[in-house]
Formats: sequence, structure tokens, C-alpha cells
Amino acid sequence: MTSKHQLLRQAAEKESLASTFTRYARRLTGALDGVPAHPQECEAFWTGPAAERFAERAAGLRRELAELEDTCLATAENLRRRARRLREDAAAAGDWQGDWQGDWQGDWQGDWQGAQ
Repeated sequence: MTSKHQLLRQAAEKESLASTFTRYARRLTGALDGVPAHPQECEAFWTGPAAERFAERAAGLRRELAELEDTCLATAENLRRRARRLREDAAAAGDWQGDWQGDWQGDWQGDWQGAQ
């Protein structure tokens, strides 16, 4: 059985990881700022098939980064949801373990004292 302390530690670790996912996801948004997104944006200094391929690839990377951001944020939310459940389990375990421990200690102490 996992202890209350272990559950709370796991919850804190998941919250920390969720914060990291969120922080990095937010940084993805501006990763390609300043990079031309359309072939027309390249025409002032670069034209031709290579410029078009570059612009198409940059647009594809923007979409992929947006999807990655969404995935990171969804993962962070899932981690936070799991952390909440772990804290709820820890609260319930604390009550149960306290009752069980008190009963067990009382039985043990009674048995030990009776043996003397």
C-alpha cells in the first residue's frame, strides 16, 4: 500500500512536471517569429523554387509547433488532474492509515502488555 507521504510526493512531482510542460509549451509559440511564413514574404530577398520550398516547410513547422504546444498543454492538464487524484487518495489514505495504525498499535500494545 502506498503511504500518504508517497502519494503527496508523487502529486508534487506531477505538478512540477506539468509546470515544466506548460512553460516550454508557451515558448514554442514564438519559436519561428520572424521566419517568413508565406512565399510572398521571401520575395524581397529570395525568389524561386528554393524560397517557395522554404516557406512551405516553415509553414509546416508552424503547424507542427502549434500541435506540439497543444499536446504539451493537454499533457500538463492530465498531469495536474492525476496530481489532484493522488492528493485525494493521500487524504483518504491518511484517514484510513490513521484508523488502521491506531487499531493495530492498540492490539499490539495490549498483547504485549498482557504477555508480561
